Amino acid sequence: MTSERVEISSERVDDIPVIVEWLKQMEIAKWIDQKLSQPHGNRKGLSYGQLSVLLLTYMMTQADHRLCAAEAWVKSHRQSLELTTGWLIREKDVTDDRLARVVEEFGKQEEACRQIEVKLGQHLIRAYELPTEVARADTTSFSVQHQQGEADQQSLLRHGYSKDKRPDLLQYRQLLATLDPAGIPLVSATLPGNGADDPLYWPTWQRMTQVIGHKHFVFLADCKAAAISTRAQIASKGGVYCFPVPMSGQHPLWLKQWVLDPPSPSREIRLSKPDADETAVGKGFDVELGQFWFNPHTQKWVRWHERYLVVYSPSLATAQIRGQQQRLEQAQTALEKLAANPGKELEQLNLKLEAILNRHRVREFFSVTLTSEVRSQNRYVGRGRPTANSVTEEVTQSQLCLQLERNTNAIEEAKQLAGWRLYVTNAPISQLSLPQAVIYYRDEWLVERGFHRFKRGRLPALPIYFQNQHRIAGLMFLLTLALRAFTLIEFVVRQALQRTQQSLAGLYQGNPKRATERPSTEQLLKAFDNLTLYFLPDLNRFMTPLSDLQKQILALMQLPESLYHLHLKQRKT
Repeated sequence: MTSERVEISSERVDDIPVIVEWLKQMEIAKWIDQKLSQPHGNRKGLSYGQLSVLLLTYMMTQADHRLCAAEAWVKSHRQSLELTTGWLIREKDVTDDRLARVVEEFGKQEEACRQIEVKLGQHLIRAYELPTEVARADTTSFSVQHQQGEADQQSLLRHGYSKDKRPDLLQYRQLLATLDPAGIPLVSATLPGNGADDPLYWPTWQRMTQVIGHKHFVFLADCKAAAISTRAQIASKGGVYCFPVPMSGQHPLWLKQWVLDPPSPSREIRLSKPDADETAVGKGFDVELGQFWFNPHTQKWVRWHERYLVVYSPSLATAQIRGQQQRLEQAQTALEKLAANPGKELEQLNLKLEAILNRHRVREFFSVTLTSEVRSQNRYVGRGRPTANSVTEEVTQSQLCLQLERNTNAIEEAKQLAGWRLYVTNAPISQLSLPQAVIYYRDEWLVERGFHRFKRGRLPALPIYFQNQHRIAGLMFLLTLALRAFTLIEFVVRQALQRTQQSLAGLYQGNPKRATERPSTEQLLKAFDNLTLYFLPDLNRFMTPLSDLQKQILALMQLPESLYHLHLKQRKT
């Protein structure tokens, strides 16, 4: 009796069909091919848009951006990709050189990338009926392990304020402007690592209006966006903003005056319905002021009205008072130690005193008095044991003395001001109430979540291996395209679950019965693991059947199950 050995090959399919179909529906390849300058006409093979889709699929499935690994991955999944995309993928189409050329072109053609973002954003807003009432912007820094000597005046990699707490490393900055409630990016920019964020917000708002198609959305950002010039320019163009103000200039004085002597009664702030049974998360009141600013470019004055939102948070107050008490105790210990051994040099003592007060931020909480006492003492002259006839001389010594006392009035005043924050907006109350502004700023994590995906999540930019700054910028542009897909998938699925009042179970390993109404894209794509396409010797193909959970996810994403009928599709030759 003889047995024949049957050779069966296979390719892991997993979430590839879902991602490719999603990128197709977003029309990413279409807009890239329309706006990005294409290579020489004699070049054959896949277009820049098609190569971008393959590279994005690799990044989203493998959480990696290495081009050499992308080339190997495409080769090992070539048949699955051809059946999914409907494209003929030749052996030389996806070499790391060609992929690097695509990435570099994105970094070089900045204006084309802006046009791609505009067209893509307009398409997504229209096709998925995205809400456009609230937009927000923020920046972060990415530290790299490149050689220090590689930084020059034209380089993207510079030394600057590091949000990664690594000022010793070169870095670049990334800007994202997104739509609530899903945090879908509409505008992005890769910037040198040593610039200021303040000048970025006005041009970002202008680009957002171009994508969104109107100026009536509430624009949110951090306190660096609250510069008077930024607010004036947005207000002069009919825009709406809401920013926390920096505690500099006249703002600390205004906050102190309004908190200690409120111009109007405070109102309780509740986050959902104004139900008497719901616990208030804070309180606050509005102060209306007129503003004016002289535009140096137009040589004209800009005048508009603003509302200052004075908001109190009891949880923030508790944390600030606790921190203040800890700083006071630490400073008291350090000052008492210094007073016990003040030394003999007044200048050195002053430097040590300033360092302690600044380090613990308690300058206004202590009254410190430095005195110098001169003491006289008779001393025998000469060596040996003195006698009755020994000669003496008078020696004077100065003794430094440090006296400190807590400023109880300043400490109590700081406790009264703890928990209060100041925001500024030009939105009417009908568009932005005090509770709504607090809700918006509790969602600051929406932009930060995108940055987290770039740094430690499924779309990692770090560690970065490129030395060419155009390739770094091009990589970040591709990653923002992938982030659009991630956030859009979450938006569509969560909206479908909310609309049908369903929940999704089976996404948590070890707890299959646990259900969620807010699944992440990472969980949804992970659910498609272990789907395999088998190739038999008789040229037939067999596909792992979909589970009930996978079918449910496809229905929520509004994708057909036929995406995984790869065994029935014909490859192009």
